[in-house]
Amino acid sequence: MRPPTTPRAVRSGRFIPHQARSTALTLTAATALLVSAGVAQASPAPASVDLADASNVGVLVTEEIAADLPASAGGATAEEVLADAVVEDVLTEHGTGLKTLDAQDREVRVDVREAEGAAAFGVAIVTAAEGAEDSPNAWLFTADHAGGEWAVGLEGTPEFAELLAESELMDAEERDTIATSTDPDRVSPNQATGVGLPFEIGTSMTMTSGPHGWGSEPPLSSVDFAGGAGTAHAARGGYAYSLCDGWTRVIHDNGYSTDYYHLEDYQWLDGDVETGSYLGTQGNSLCAGGSTTGPHIHFGLRAYDDPNGAGWYVGLNGLELGGWTFVEGAAYGGYAHRDGAEVHPGGSMHNYGF
Repeated sequence: MRPPTTPRAVRSGRFIPHQARSTALTLTAATALLVSAGVAQASPAPASVDLADASNVGVLVTEEIAADLPASAGGATAEEVLADAVVEDVLTEHGTGLKTLDAQDREVRVDVREAEGAAAFGVAIVTAAEGAEDSPNAWLFTADHAGGEWAVGLEGTPEFAELLAESELMDAEERDTIATSTDPDRVSPNQATGVGLPFEIGTSMTMTSGPHGWGSEPPLSSVDFAGGAGTAHAARGGYAYSLCDGWTRVIHDNGYSTDYYHLEDYQWLDGDVETGSYLGTQGNSLCAGGSTTGPHIHFGLRAYDDPNGAGWYVGLNGLELGGWTFVEGAAYGGYAHRDGAEVHPGGSMHNYGF
């Protein structure tokens, strides 16, 4: 994926409504059926864009990428038709309807990053309300256009791996690595995850909060870090994707991925990174909503081992990261231990790597 070539289309924490036009956001409403002159026959009906046209759905796409999308029938734009298909899958995976999300002041964002031929690739985000305890959710998506319809695969699903393996996008190495690494049938995690901590190996940061949910609910997949050198680094090498300006995901080659949120001095990434690659600094960024009470790195672990919950956050209890085995307690409590030593919230943790 390539970084955006136009400013992000965001205003007051919300995507610009459909009525606003810019080169960064090209949206139009679906038109009524057209009647050809002198012939009582309607042109093909536009594809449904009921979801994409909702007030709490935003689509970000440059004019260049939009021009590469397959044309749609009727009055709907190509990007609206694609977004409608992506939003439908996102709502199914999230288990929530748009009306419920709207009541929670949450949105669905579809950021189309690449398009070529009949293929598209991008990021889909369900935002969190700013100041809310809940955190945003995000997926990479790939899509294939055939028979006038889009087939969509969300990161971590079998469809994602299958579609990506046949995609015209990305170079072969990246495409094959991501497809394989996110195949939910590929690997079963054991205690040693092969993943470190979100700061440089051989250095220490304060574990400000023990295992807690990525949002307000289990699984307790996340840990907060602050202090030390104040910088975030990849916990293991892999392919890094910027989800928004302050949130990075690194997909590793062992069936796991790691998320880093609230980053500032942000490094927009898409592509191969090494263990320890610089991602940004601890901060208070809320590029997709949520809350923060002080600069920190919100670090979460995801896995692709369960076809029924693929590509989702996994509980840290009993898992080893950075040489430490984590133990859950009450959310934000718990601790980590290594060779008889324990680190509780507020204690310093050394990154031993993996």
